[in-house]
Amino acid sequence: MNERRRGSDDGVSRRRIAYVVALGLLQTLSTFTIDIYLPAFPQIAGAFGVSESSIQFTFTGAMIGMVAGQFFAGPWSDAVGRRQPMLIATVAHVGASLACALAPSVEMLVVARVVQGAASAATGVVALAIVRDLYSGLAMMRMLASMSLISGMAIAVGPLFGSLLLEVMDWRGVFASLAGYGLVIGLLVLLLIGETLPAERRHGGGLRARISAMGRVASDRPFVGLVLVTSLAWAGMYGYLAASSFLFQRVYGLSELQYGLVFASHALMMLLGTQLSVRIAHRIEPRHIVMLSTAGLGLSALGLLIVGLAPVGSLISVMVFLWAFTFFLGINTPCIQTLALARHGGDAGTAASLLNSTRQGFGAVATPIAGLIGVTSAAPIAVVMVVGQIAAIVILWVVVRPGRLDPID
Repeated sequence: MNERRRGSDDGVSRRRIAYVVALGLLQTLSTFTIDIYLPAFPQIAGAFGVSESSIQFTFTGAMIGMVAGQFFAGPWSDAVGRRQPMLIATVAHVGASLACALAPSVEMLVVARVVQGAASAATGVVALAIVRDLYSGLAMMRMLASMSLISGMAIAVGPLFGSLLLEVMDWRGVFASLAGYGLVIGLLVLLLIGETLPAERRHGGGLRARISAMGRVASDRPFVGLVLVTSLAWAGMYGYLAASSFLFQRVYGLSELQYGLVFASHALMMLLGTQLSVRIAHRIEPRHIVMLSTAGLGLSALGLLIVGLAPVGSLISVMVFLWAFTFFLGINTPCIQTLALARHGGDAGTAASLLNSTRQGFGAVATPIAGLIGVTSAAPIAVVMVVGQIAAIVILWVVVRPGRLDPID
């Protein structure tokens, strides 16, 4: 009896590890889509003979595509299952990455980036829905944190990896490499991920049923509030991502490789925050962690603004407050994901779609702002962060009312 139970436990453990690896790698597609080409911004601007703000629209284009991709993919996966949308999106990402590599103009690059963003976001939202299909409560939070060990490392090494690629190839080669990576991930997912949404749990009725599911989720006030709180925090992060190469390479004079290392240090702080979040969730309820981490995000953004407005803002002082912001963002994100998705197990794909698409939508709005202001210090990035966190704190207490949320077991 004990041997059979032990064998069963080993099988469950192996299956869980396989899902963590496959889904974590699947989420890296959207991460690499965003950050692997960041060190090449100045090179791309020079190749096309356009301004820095024009190149930032390639970032914004991907963000807009991510909004559309997630908004469509979640309800679609609720209707037809997870596997088909996941594989189609992966193939589309490979094709769009090749289109980016071959783009003859910055306009065509922006168009290809929109498609690339849509495909990568679709894979991410389906991965999130799969987790909700299989887990709930703190088990779901642990799964999300485990996946973030992989996707978080992608955030850390993305620009660094891009910098290393730029040592041996140009920016077009970076996008071609991303296409090859997407192909490998697609094959891995095909082998390891089965269907997690049985036919009896899928939504029939076509478009009307999808609209009905969207209405159910969107009418949940605490859910909407949680989505807005995390979206405002990530708007600040995406604003930083879009402007970071110009801040560190142009303002502080770092090389492409040095920029990759600095960026990696901030991403590792986010990863540390994510893992700490799940460690303390057994002692501190996730809703209370959200309160504390949202306050920490606001204070970090304010500190960065003060440094950015100073006559001489040193590199280390800027890094300290960015470390703090990304650390608190890492703590905040899995708690909000768990609290939000726990409310809509029957509409997991739709809930995941709204959660991620809203976050990307806010990011699409935030990304060009710092560039339009002009990145001559950390102040433009900090302004985006501070405004977002003031709004997030108000929404948390007025709309979400965390004290009234159900505890997560």
